[in-house]
This record gives sequence, C-alpha cells and structure tokens, in this order.
Amino acid sequence: MTDTINYANLMERAENAARECLESADSIDGAFDLAAESCDWDWVIYYGMSMELCQSVPGEILDNAEFMASDCAMVNIDTTLYEHAAAVAFCIVHNAVFSSLEYLATQTAEA
Repeated sequence: MTDTINYANLMERAENAARECLESADSIDGAFDLAAESCDWDWVIYYGMSMELCQSVPGEILDNAEFMASDCAMVNIDTTLYEHAAAVAFCIVHNAVFSSLEYLATQTAEA
C-alpha cells in the first residue's frame, strides 16, 4: 500500500482497519469499540498529513467531519489551524472506518 494521502487510500486503509476490528472482536459491538480506538493514524497525529487529508477528500466528507468536530467540541475559538486540521482528520478517519465496519458487518450478517 502506498503512503499517498488521497480518498482511495483513505477508504482502503479504513476497510483494512474495519476488517482487523471484526477479526479481533468477539462481537459486532466489540468491533465497533475497537474501531473507535483504531483511528489514530499517522494521517491524524501529524499536522502536515492532517492538512493534506483534509484537502484530499470530497467536500461532503470534509463538511461532515467539520460538523462532527464542532459538534463533539473538538474545536473551539482557541484551536489553532493545525489542531483544527488534526481534529477534522480524526473525524474523517473515524467516519471512514465506521462506515466500512457497518458495511462489512452487514455483509457478514447476510452471509
């Protein structure tokens, strides 16, 4: 897998993280608990990568992540640009992993 930060690689990494959560957990609920802990990627913790991720996703995904960061009080008036980008990047990753996990859980339940 490449280290290039783009939407396709985001979704690939998210699906891989979701698969690992499903394989490691005893239940779907357990997988979701693990997923919450699996979102601290290098793309989230390094400011430059966070900024790049925010610039690399479609507008709707960025908007949803910005709303989530604001709604969860992850950003405020004192938040720096880089801290804001890291919070939004975390929400982007979180939403991608949870979306992948929901899809995989549905596929598992149907099989």
